[in-house]
Amino acid sequence: MFISKLLPILLSLSILQPIAPKDPLDVDPSKPLGNVAPIKVSVTQFENTYRKDILLPQYIPFTPTHTGGVFSELQQKLTVDYLDQKTDERLSMTIHYKIGGDLKIQPKIVDLVNGTKAEYLHDENYLADFIRFKKSDLIYVIGISKNGRGERFDDLVKVANSLH
Repeated sequence: MFISKLLPILLSLSILQPIAPKDPLDVDPSKPLGNVAPIKVSVTQFENTYRKDILLPQYIPFTPTHTGGVFSELQQKLTVDYLDQKTDERLSMTIHYKIGGDLKIQPKIVDLVNGTKAEYLHDENYLADFIRFKKSDLIYVIGISKNGRGERFDDLVKVANSLH
């Protein structure tokens, strides 16, 4: 009687295969931007925490297939990403409530249409170009991947000028 009860349990255990643990560094193909929230949710979290309105770009130099945002209260920043998975183009914008630190490359000073002074950052060894400026006591850093296209100065200035 004991064996008749034990036999089905042993058989069911023998057909189970051990499952290898998932590598946490593997990218989930259904989430090419990782674990991001909808942009509106992340922006609202930042705005409610710091009582500051966020400006988002009205111009993106490609058609995004994926978008998302991440708010980090610990780092006092919001990151918003736009990705075209077909062309692997990515625009990433980080808004810092407070930031410090020196730049590692010499910026080119650019005037935006609203009179804001911005810093354009380009280096041949970087995978992206960046533009950085201060608006309403927030620091905006916008980067666009180069993807072998060389400098992205014009695209970055258009994106920065389109913020509303």
